[in-house]
Amino acid sequence: MKSMKRYINCIAHKTSEGNLLVGENYTALFDCGMAHCADGTIQNVKNALQGRPLDYLFITHTHYDHIGALPFLRKEWPLLRLVTSQTGAAILLKDTPRRVIRDLSIVAANECNAPFDAAYSDDAFHVDVIVKGGDSIPLGGLSVETLETPGHTRDTLSFFIPELEILIASETSGALFPDNIVYPSYLTSFNDTVNSIEKCRKMSYKFLSLPHRGIADEKDANGFFDKALEAATTCRDFILSMNEKKLDQETMIDMFFQKYGSETLFSYQPRDAFAANARATIACTLREFASNE
Repeated sequence: MKSMKRYINCIAHKTSEGNLLVGENYTALFDCGMAHCADGTIQNVKNALQGRPLDYLFITHTHYDHIGALPFLRKEWPLLRLVTSQTGAAILLKDTPRRVIRDLSIVAANECNAPFDAAYSDDAFHVDVIVKGGDSIPLGGLSVETLETPGHTRDTLSFFIPELEILIASETSGALFPDNIVYPSYLTSFNDTVNSIEKCRKMSYKFLSLPHRGIADEKDANGFFDKALEAATTCRDFILSMNEKKLDQETMIDMFFQKYGSETLFSYQPRDAFAANARATIACTLREFASNE
């Protein structure tokens, strides 16, 4: 595909992130992945750019596996501009999110038997460009349009490249791993997630770029948002059924592990991170629906 020569997968490890868009005047990376993958990601980007600088880093959200490598990208490209939402910018200014990004980055490095570079600096986590839904940033012959797609987090964004008809979907829609299961990924709101999935479904895209993989093949792309909606709805109903049985929180977490935990998933996500996400998913589901029963 000729258009794909301008959208290049630079992911250095299957658990990481990093897809490069090459415009005539500017270049952009979408998420930069985990800290322990930074060297590989940087080298892949440099190979693709062939001497050109990396100008923008667009982030879908502020989780460690999507933004952890930022300190090292800023060292390589000091003029790099970080792009996210107002909510994301506010999150990255706070000490607690910065500490969580660092702590989970260390956990991920240990699980992958990778070193954690002491040159990592929390000061790198500041935003240079704030965007909102409908905003467009030109790169020269290509442009990046912003879609607000909250649900996974409050700050989650997706992006659309109209000239290439590429929709870069966020993790709000779910994660599709090699076992061909779409795992639900809503952590802050089921209702926001449904609205975000519907927003993405209505986009006039030809190619679909998915979290942790890049451009999906036609088989995986077809019907993805239908599967995403089904996965989120099934997850909500499962949580509400546990609540109807008046199970305590720890039992609900255990049952969530039994239903959604898999060797495939845990090869992408540490168990501690999975447990934290499970608690968030259960909490937001009960907050939105349990009081209405």
